[in-house]
Amino acid sequence: RAQRTDNDSRERFLREAKLAAQLDHLYAAHVYGFGAEDQGDVLWIAMERVRGVPLDAWLNTHGPMSPEQFGPFFEAVCDVVHAAHELGIVHRDLKPSNIMVIENKGILLPKLLDFGIAKWNRPSEVAPEPGTEEDRDSGRDDVKTTRMPVRPRRAGRVVNLDDSELRRQLTPPNGCLGSPPYMAPEQRYGADGVGPAADIYALGVVAYEILSKRLPFAADRTDNHEPHQSAPVPRLGDSFPPLLDRVIRCALDKNPRARHSSALELAEDLRRALRASIREQLRISAQLWREKCGPSGLLWGADVLEDALRSVPRETLGPLECSFIAESERKIRRTRWVRRLLVAFATVVAIGGFLYRAAMQARLAEEVSEAAVTQAELEQGRSAVLHNDMVGAQQHLGEAWRRGERSAATAFMYARALQPLRSELARLQTASGRMWSAVFSPDGEQIVTTDDAGAQIWNAANFQTLSPLPHGDAVYSAAYTRDGALVTACGDGAVRIWDPAKGRLVRKLRLRDLAPRWYLVVTGGDRVAAIDGDGANAAVWNITTGAILAKLRLRGSKFPSIALSPDGSRLAVSAGDDVSLVDVGSSATSATLLGPRVRALAWDPTGSHLLIGNASGEASVWSPRGGRLALREIAEAVSAVAFSPDGRLAAVAGDDGTEQVSDATTGRIVTQCNYLHARIASLEFDATGQHLAAAGASGELAITNTRNGMLITVLDGPSQQLRVARFDPSSQRVVAASWDGTARIWDARSPYRRWDAAPISTGYGLFGGVAPDGRFLAITCPGCDTRVWDTADGRLLAALPEVVAPGDDAPVPFPVVSAAGDRAALARGKAAELYELPGGKLLRSVGHAAAVTAVAFGANGELVSGDAAGAVLVTPPSEEPFALPSSGAGIDALVTLPGGRLAAADADGRVRVFDRGVVTAELNAGIRARTLRPSPDGQYLLVVPSHLGRAAFPVLFGHEPSTAKLDAPQVYTARWVDDGHAILTTHADGAARLWSPDGTLRQTYRGGPRFLADADMSPDRSMIVGGGGDGLLRFWDAATGRPLWTLAAHKPYVMGLHFEAADIVTRGIGGELARWHLPASSDVIGPARS
Repeated sequence: RAQRTDNDSRERFLREAKLAAQLDHLYAAHVYGFGAEDQGDVLWIAMERVRGVPLDAWLNTHGPMSPEQFGPFFEAVCDVVHAAHELGIVHRDLKPSNIMVIENKGILLPKLLDFGIAKWNRPSEVAPEPGTEEDRDSGRDDVKTTRMPVRPRRAGRVVNLDDSELRRQLTPPNGCLGSPPYMAPEQRYGADGVGPAADIYALGVVAYEILSKRLPFAADRTDNHEPHQSAPVPRLGDSFPPLLDRVIRCALDKNPRARHSSALELAEDLRRALRASIREQLRISAQLWREKCGPSGLLWGADVLEDALRSVPRETLGPLECSFIAESERKIRRTRWVRRLLVAFATVVAIGGFLYRAAMQARLAEEVSEAAVTQAELEQGRSAVLHNDMVGAQQHLGEAWRRGERSAATAFMYARALQPLRSELARLQTASGRMWSAVFSPDGEQIVTTDDAGAQIWNAANFQTLSPLPHGDAVYSAAYTRDGALVTACGDGAVRIWDPAKGRLVRKLRLRDLAPRWYLVVTGGDRVAAIDGDGANAAVWNITTGAILAKLRLRGSKFPSIALSPDGSRLAVSAGDDVSLVDVGSSATSATLLGPRVRALAWDPTGSHLLIGNASGEASVWSPRGGRLALREIAEAVSAVAFSPDGRLAAVAGDDGTEQVSDATTGRIVTQCNYLHARIASLEFDATGQHLAAAGASGELAITNTRNGMLITVLDGPSQQLRVARFDPSSQRVVAASWDGTARIWDARSPYRRWDAAPISTGYGLFGGVAPDGRFLAITCPGCDTRVWDTADGRLLAALPEVVAPGDDAPVPFPVVSAAGDRAALARGKAAELYELPGGKLLRSVGHAAAVTAVAFGANGELVSGDAAGAVLVTPPSEEPFALPSSGAGIDALVTLPGGRLAAADADGRVRVFDRGVVTAELNAGIRARTLRPSPDGQYLLVVPSHLGRAAFPVLFGHEPSTAKLDAPQVYTARWVDDGHAILTTHADGAARLWSPDGTLRQTYRGGPRFLADADMSPDRSMIVGGGGDGLLRFWDAATGRPLWTLAAHKPYVMGLHFEAADIVTRGIGGELARWHLPASSDVIGPARS
């Protein structure tokens, strides 16, 4: 077809044609060619003619598809959508009218049409032409918002634009494209954040409509998208198995990350759900019966058939199933007729045989169904674990475990899902409604909880009740003074002072003419301040004398806020738009800070700065003298704020669950994260200021590291919201109060991290060292000290001088530590220096004629060093160094081989092997080596290339000698695993690969980030663990390659890791270290299930 058009429509036409042409797939309409003639005024496209009918028309004519038609048809649709996603194309308008149905000999086949509003995610395989629309910033969606005049406009598509002129342009930022009944929730907010998950959502809607001939939600306008945002997915109907409903609900999850990771995964789950249904069992049995030419032995017995027909209406069956049932019924009638003719004995025998066969068939059908259900539960549990939904993982994996699926991989995932339950130390139950607050005493020996009828003091060691504190009304808040007195705010109009050691009431503080329902209470110095729940009254008292120091009448607000400076001299209070600063001594308002709609207040430890957050999402640090430091501008409404104990950090949380930690003096954002995705009701720093606890309305509690924003742990709490969370003085425990009537005490430490060390730099970019598997590690980066660690207990052995790089072209000389951990060696210009450990005393400096480029320790403890001129010096203890024969090329890497031999790789790509100072072998690797890896038995030597950006392969030398290349470019690291029977490599494509010593690829482990920096195999050979570009540790099943779990380790990158006994030692890009311990699966599952 051809059409004259304007420039904008031509750009849209050519872009759609180019996207469609890139998708060469059996189930997509093929584009043979396209172009522009007459200087671009005439556009043409030659494409495949599709002989079929749109899916919506097919459904109107035939009604819902039967399951046997739906399965193959929808798998083909998912296959073509997955192929588009692999090319970086997001369709964004999947619906029945864009899917053609082709009938071929009774089989339904799809054809995907219309890429008019498809989005291109810039895949690396397709290079855009310079200057074209595809060459623009990938963060901007450049798809036009209206159709070409040459194409008929299809009903139902909605494009939100302001005027007719904008309709001629490409999609603007935050533009909304798509058909409302099929649009994912995130698609409504604009094209910028739309990815493959939006197509998964649309596929879920299409699948629902094909099976039921109705839409799950009604939304015929983009501004009426509320059902997609909040409404639950209605069930398909009683004739469909529950497992099928669960698969559809997963695809239609409101959270894009909770949906299926790919269209193929959705198709696989649907296939599994269909196979688990009685309807599918009937279809399979009928199909097998036909393929075997109709043997009577495959027909169903009376009991099985009767149960099936009760669940499956006859009108939904196809011709084959009807024939199968008819034959089964005929067989049953024949059996009954024969039984009537037989004598009593023969009748008994016939009945027994028939019942036995029926029982066997029923048992077989039950076993098939049970296996399918077990596998479905396992896969749903796996998906939940990978998406950090530990509650869902506990449910699904627990069911799979109960059904007998107890492989090592399942046990590992189930243990990780159950691990958060072990963090709960105690649960304090109230007998009086909701729990409003909970707090540790300053000495950590007591816990005070408040509820709808009073308060209680608990022993923080054994969690037994010490003293009930009767009030006669709801107690909304409690706080300790710096002297250890307890203050409670009650709805009966009184603020009470208690002696917590004796549980005795010391004093009641009231207003003479009012009895407000006091809602919040805060302390400072010898003073206490309170505000009522309506935001209409506030007061300050002297705790010692009970005298009223200040009384304020306020405007009233749904979000009353109050803060008292640590010395009690300044009161900040808000019940509306503004914040009033009151001098407590004079009761005079010293300043008014403008809001609007203030939601949270906090003083810094000095009482000189006030942190304010409002409903517009703004957060600022104010000085009473008038200075303002903005920390956050427009965002979701602020729900909680807090200062660190030293006042250097300010934390702000919002209704959307975002936590932001900023430098309180400069406003610089230190960390920003969102682990709860729900409103944060409370924020608190621990005593060190290094950890931040956020209590969510979802019932979960997230504890994060304030240095880097890394998640320490998420603690699964009650189904109802948490009101407040508080650390104990040791920072090891946290208590949180919930409206479900409980206060829970958790272990606030990471369940997996044994210890960690702070970074020494903002980034050093080294992926590994010469010996990454040792207990002792030396970490260095440009411009920083070299730090030597004992990873067994996180002990810093020495801080040594900086490694001096030999030059721009030479590899970085890694520092090394002896196997015993008593010495360390590093390159310092033209010298190799030897240091004593621990302590770091310089023992010896070995001079070279050129810059030192590599150091190593020999088999007998001698220091081996190589330089840029090709010299290799061996320095035995207490002896003078001697030189090995030089190749004349700079030394890139040195390694000691079993048996005392030494291998050296030079800049010309040669590897020479020395034995007692004599060259015994010279091997041509053809690449510059970054690292040399000998196998444990010394029979193989692996050469890891030094230039990561080039297509260089690791080279493997055997004992013959023979060579092999591991055919996988851009290798980051390689190591021997499985006692030298395999090689594990990591790559720039985010995958790890397992090889045989002969260079044969055995398994690939995918699903990682854009690069995988390092990986190792667990000591029991059951798992592969890798880390790289997203800071996560990824765990795979070593045998199958299936992903098992992820663990946040470092930000932003994991640069190295290895197993140390059963623990994992990791390194971040800034030189930070951590050691992780994963409890044995049996140690977690047994106690949790019991």
